[in-house]
Formats: sequence, C-alpha cells, structure tokens
Amino acid sequence: MTTDVAAVVWTVERPKIVGYLLNAAHTDGASKAKYLLALGYKVETPEQLADDLVSHAFAHWPGRRVLPAIGRARLIFEGPVQAPDGRYASLRSVWEETAPGQMRFLTAYPWKP
Repeated sequence: MTTDVAAVVWTVERPKIVGYLLNAAHTDGASKAKYLLALGYKVETPEQLADDLVSHAFAHWPGRRVLPAIGRARLIFEGPVQAPDGRYASLRSVWEETAPGQMRFLTAYPWKP
C-alpha cells in the first residue's frame, strides 16, 4: 500500500451515507444516525459527512491496518473530527483497501479512546 496519503483514491458511496449512517430508521444504522445528526450532519447534505470522513482518515493517517481472515485489508482510523456544529467528536472509521492506493469507506461510529 502506498504511504502517501495524498495519492490515495478515497471512495465514499452516497447510499452508505444517506441510507445507512444518516438514516434514523435503519436497523443497524439508527444509533450512528442519532449520533451524527446530533452533531449537525444532515441527510440533505451527505457530501459534508463524506468529506469529513476523508478528512478524518487524512488526519489520522496511517491508521491501523487489519487483515481479516477472509476479504481485503482494512484501515481503521480513530480520533477527533470537527462536526458541522463546531464540536469535536471522537470517531472510528473503517475503510477497505480495494486495490493498492484505493480505499472504500465501510463504516464509522463513535469511538471512546
């Protein structure tokens, strides 16, 4: 994997943000949505959360690399991110390495250091 964070291609799919992370009715995502919506993120502007997730990964590069028994390598980033309401929130984000230098967002949730 490349060590130059600026050369990495980061992919955050809109349905993952709108249909999962910011969806208070989602079975698995409701608690995450409650947390993120309380910080000022909005379903109407999913790009803001997507951009902040990439910034979070940049800020906490190189993260922690995990090799699952099955599937692709993952990077986990932990630390603060500045939310739309100005507060700093602790967050853990998980990304999958789809190819060398290419990361796809999987999930994010509150993190307690």
